[in-house]
Amino acid sequence: MNATLTPLDLGLLHRLLDVPEHEGPYRLVRSAQQTSGTLAQLVVSLAVREGVEPGSGSRDLLTRARSRAARYAELRAALADVPGLRVVKGPSLAGHYPPGTRRPVGDLDVVAPDEERLWRAAAVLCAEGGEPAELSLFTAAGRLQVMLAVLWPSPDPLMEEEIRVELCTAAFSGDFTAVPVRPELPADQVLADLLSVAEERFQRAFHAKDAVDLLMLLDSGALEPAAVAAAAVIWRLAPELVELLDLLSTAVDHPAAEPLRQALAASAAAETTRRAAVSPPEHEPAGSVAARLETGRPVWGMPLTRTARPGDRCVLDHRSCPTLARTPVGDFLLVADELVDPELHAAALAAVADEEAAV
Repeated sequence: MNATLTPLDLGLLHRLLDVPEHEGPYRLVRSAQQTSGTLAQLVVSLAVREGVEPGSGSRDLLTRARSRAARYAELRAALADVPGLRVVKGPSLAGHYPPGTRRPVGDLDVVAPDEERLWRAAAVLCAEGGEPAELSLFTAAGRLQVMLAVLWPSPDPLMEEEIRVELCTAAFSGDFTAVPVRPELPADQVLADLLSVAEERFQRAFHAKDAVDLLMLLDSGALEPAAVAAAAVIWRLAPELVELLDLLSTAVDHPAAEPLRQALAASAAAETTRRAAVSPPEHEPAGSVAARLETGRPVWGMPLTRTARPGDRCVLDHRSCPTLARTPVGDFLLVADELVDPELHAAALAAVADEEAAV
């Protein structure tokens, strides 16, 4: 890792979180907790690094963060025998952080090159005690794309979320309207990490962790403006990268930021104009599962069974309503809306129970 050009310290976090420095680390930690469930890990590790004596609560928070990171390292090792998997953001971005600081540890994001290897990875994770909990399906590049979240119970359910690995056959899903699904990742890991951070903007607003990730990549010297700009055009993420640069600029004037901003300016403006010309439906009907998949819209799956099935594909069962997804790690109820009718779920559970009883 290159020498840090801009100190990653409590002062930077005070500026990013808009907490006056005279209010001290307690207020900074509270603001971090309100911003993101894991951001306090970074704040506390910085405070300890700068000489603040930690109490039992702070020590426990850092211990839990280390334990969580170690568990994800074990799961990455377990997945090593599945060729072609790419882990983005977490571990590789953490490698750019200065010693003694802890990048917030949330979940683990894994991109699979195809559906067969996604289900192989899912089987490995299930063998490690994971539960297939959330399924999303959508179509792009002429094939079904799969997102599966595999969960483990939280080691401390009062203090932190469950352990979560997200497997997906598509690197970037966009907004399913103006920004299409882009299945492939850049070959370069730094670009893959940077664009994955930028893609988060389709799920939520950027916050301090995203800005610090960008800062660490700028400090690494690995972001070549022309290469970033070219990738931003291909993956349609120039506006998000400029927005992320704007957020970082509220806290620090990094010497590498302005050349990158200039390289992105034209493509960001062009992409913004292109998106504005795409008119999403004013009131989109939910439609059926089949209709949504035919038009490239996502559908969602709720787990019904963990019955392992032979094969390496998700098979859609439209023979009766509700639609079921038969997968190598279990059956899921597919719905066209994120809110599920409890009676529909009960009927699906009864249907698969009857099937298993008849076998």
